[in-house]
Order: sequence, then C-alpha cells, then structure tokens
Amino acid sequence: MRLALNTYVYEVAGWNIEDTLKSARKMDFRYVEYAAHRSGNPLGWDQQKRRSVISQFKDAGLACSQLLLTDVEHLASSDEQKRASAMEYMKKVTEFLLELGGKQVLVCWGCGVLETGVMPERSWVLAVEALREYGTWASRRGVLVSLELDPHVYFIVNNTFRMAKMLEDVALPNFFANVDVGHLCITREAPAALQKYGDQMIHVHLSETDTYAHTNSILGTGAADFRSYVDKALELGIERNCTRVEEPCVAGIEMGESSIPVDDPERWVRQSLEHLARVLPEMTR
Repeated sequence: MRLALNTYVYEVAGWNIEDTLKSARKMDFRYVEYAAHRSGNPLGWDQQKRRSVISQFKDAGLACSQLLLTDVEHLASSDEQKRASAMEYMKKVTEFLLELGGKQVLVCWGCGVLETGVMPERSWVLAVEALREYGTWASRRGVLVSLELDPHVYFIVNNTFRMAKMLEDVALPNFFANVDVGHLCITREAPAALQKYGDQMIHVHLSETDTYAHTNSILGTGAADFRSYVDKALELGIERNCTRVEEPCVAGIEMGESSIPVDDPERWVRQSLEHLARVLPEMTR
C-alpha cells in the first residue's frame, strides 16, 4: 500500500492549484488525491488554464489515485434543478480526471444530505437513482466510483451498514467503498466492520478525529488508530481488489476542514509523515 497526498488541505489553506502541485512534487509524492474544489475545480477554467494544469501534473510525474467530487451536497436533493447541477459537476469533473490520466472518483458528502421536511426514504431513493445514472455514465468511460461514508446524522450514508446497502441498491460493478479511518472512529465502528464491504474496498483515507468531531487535523494529533484499520483492510484483501481493477493500492493523507484554519499545509503534511513513519513504517510514497 502506497501513500498519497490529498490536496484538500491546500484548498483550505487558500493555495492555488499550481503551487499545490509544485508542493506535491517537492515532497516526493507520486500519488495524488485531487480535490476538485475551489482552486482545484476545473469548471470555469478556460482551455489554456486547463491544458496548463494537466501539463504541470503530468510533467511532475504525478498520478491521480482518486479525484474527490466535493460539490455534491445536493446529489439527492428534492429540487430537480439542484440534482441536475450536482450531476453536471460530477460528469464534467470526471472528464477532467480522464485527461489527468486517472480513473477513480470519490463521491463525497455521504452521497448527499437529508432535508428538513423530506422523508429519509425519499432521499435514499433519489441518491440511488442519481448514483446509478452517474455510475452507468462513468462505467462507459472506464471510471471506478468510490463512495464515502460521512459520520454525522444528516448524511444519507453515515455508517458501514448504509454503505453496504447503498452499494447493494445501486448494483453496478464499478462501485466501491472508500475506507476513511477517522470517520469510522467517530461512528464507533471497529476494523471488523470492514468485513461488510467484501471485495468492494479499493481505497483508504487516513484522516484524524478527536473521536467526536471530524477534525481532519494533522495525523497523530487525535485519536485515530491507523494501524488497526490498515491491517484489517489488508487482511480482507484490499490489495487483491486493487489488482483486479488495475488500480494501485493507496492510502491518502487527508487533512483540512473548512472551519479549522490551516496555517501551513506543508508543515501539516511533514508532521503527518513523521507520525506515519512511526505507526506505518512500511508505507512509502
């Protein structure tokens, strides 16, 4: 299993995407989890900027192990126009992923949020329909779709049971579960809970928590037990799963939360690498 740099922490710090990619190269990362957010969101770029970022990414020898679809809050909205806007974002950003040379996306926001006045069952059905539409479109382009469990009550997928159920209901072969350690610590789900995913587990996020809040702070400054979850994922065959779909087996260093200032993302990355060198010394960039 290799380590990847998640660019979200740079977005929270207000860096532009060009400087973020320079930092990834300087810190000797090969794999990057690219957050299509703020400066990294290609929607609205002109063709010159698009070509420049893609060229910089490839010239730096970077590989996109996962692209984060971050602007999907309204994926399961009861407002048809909001759902359509989320779908347009997902498809257009996925086309950018293919230009980068990657083939895996992550659907963030727990596959959507619950709405006041809307029955949760209705939100679930809308999420399934939207994901199935997007997943069918993505499959024709060779794109793998990972789903993220977000750990709070207002997310549609907020525990491993609902993740497994969503995968079952969408029922597409290019759908998988993303394992976020910090999120599982918040939901009090031990590593054994990963057994629900079977062979539908192909990516890991190493994120931090104080056990109550999704802090996404520097790794090692909270309560997340990275060793036990990584060991369980390996025991359950995550590397074999990745080989089957011809993807590298990667764990991304995910940090940054919009409500918590990031003074220096490079310092955050360096300190996290120092912690990982102690608890997961076999993992390399």
